[in-house]
Amino acid sequence: MKLGWSVKSSRVAYRGRFPVIEDELIADFDGREHLYTYLGFKGSAVSVIAVEDDRILLVREYRHPVGRVVTDLPTGSVSAGENPSDAAHRELREETGYEAGGLFHLGRLVPVPALANLCVDYYVASALNYVGHERDDSEIMEVEWIESSLVVDRFESGDYIYGTLPHGLLLAERSGVLRET
Repeated sequence: MKLGWSVKSSRVAYRGRFPVIEDELIADFDGREHLYTYLGFKGSAVSVIAVEDDRILLVREYRHPVGRVVTDLPTGSVSAGENPSDAAHRELREETGYEAGGLFHLGRLVPVPALANLCVDYYVASALNYVGHERDDSEIMEVEWIESSLVVDRFESGDYIYGTLPHGLLLAERSGVLRET
């Protein structure tokens, strides 16, 4: 079966923080047409899992699209020309105030391929040293260390379902970064 779609036409429907693209598609399988809308964002982000003494460093921040404060891993965009590991160091320091003596790349995911071409690289931070945060003007957040077993429990109960935390938690457990809980 031909699962692909061909683009008949494409336009930017809206320009804002991220452009919204509308593509008129034609199914390769049977020729039917469909209007597909998605974010015209092609970029990458990093998410940092900092674990120390069986605790995970998390941030709490209001996220407008879901209308609530979300608990997540320190996460941010990779700037043009920036190395993802450098971005991970920068985001960890900016958001939490901690510098990592070392970073280990855990993996890469494209979390919502139906909506955006956003790639997230996950890193584990080690040898942490508090130096003070350098947040962007738009960032208002709390930082807290939470017992890893409690983070897992809250994930399993459905409390921690937003952002990069669920994927990062699963990658960290699978790689042995987190002790068996």
